[in-house]
Amino acid sequence: MTSVEDLYEIWSRDSELRETLKQTLEPRGTEWLFELFASLGPRAGDVLVDVGCRDAKHAIRLVREHELRGYALDPLPLHVELAKAEVDQAGVELTVLEGAIEALPFDDHSVDWIWCRDVLVHTDVRRGLAECARVLRPRGRMLTYVTLATDRLEPRERNLLVHATALVPESLDPAQIEAAAGAAGLQEIAVHRLAGEWRERMIEDDSWNAAEALLMLSRVQRREDALVEAYGAAAVDAVRGGQLWGVYQMIGKLCPTVYVWERDA
Repeated sequence: MTSVEDLYEIWSRDSELRETLKQTLEPRGTEWLFELFASLGPRAGDVLVDVGCRDAKHAIRLVREHELRGYALDPLPLHVELAKAEVDQAGVELTVLEGAIEALPFDDHSVDWIWCRDVLVHTDVRRGLAECARVLRPRGRMLTYVTLATDRLEPRERNLLVHATALVPESLDPAQIEAAAGAAGLQEIAVHRLAGEWRERMIEDDSWNAAEALLMLSRVQRREDALVEAYGAAAVDAVRGGQLWGVYQMIGKLCPTVYVWERDA
């Protein structure tokens, strides 16, 4: 354990370390995920399914850039309507469907690629990955981005996130995710543990304001009763959970992770 004397001695001469930490590590950003998909070699005419598509912007881009046949799937009617509007505006051949990962509306062995971003933590991951394996053709691949808990996330912090942001507790666990993939017949081709890398890039690019997130969290804490009365507990919890999501990535409690899985032949 560091003594008080040692601590203040370190702080008195840590300017070189601080300057080192101010230098960028050239972090990858969200564009890297599209670069990773391209590196896997999609071919014109392949069938892509974006599972949990939200507004379908990712699916639109992938279909357009790689000349794919595409489906954009989401379980929420709100997202389905947003996706249909975006597809109409983009003028691409992309079918939008309402449906969930646990019951995919596709035939066995009918899909070449699955794109799944920010979805698995809200799902029954064993059922969902089994369905993905069912619809993938032999050697078909699934690219998944999912934010997982680390051993630094305390139980009360985990419970807060689960309650506030509609998470399935088991689906936050990397061991559970990897076991479910293996049981489904999905072979791990690659795994990239990004930690706070994307958030670093967002801060460096001014596309995410960490100071604003911390201010919001402090204000929620100081005025929680009044905010709950005015906006409801669910709304306040959702804001708190949403802001903690990025902060926890920065301090190592959550680890955004990218898996590339291939269906067994």
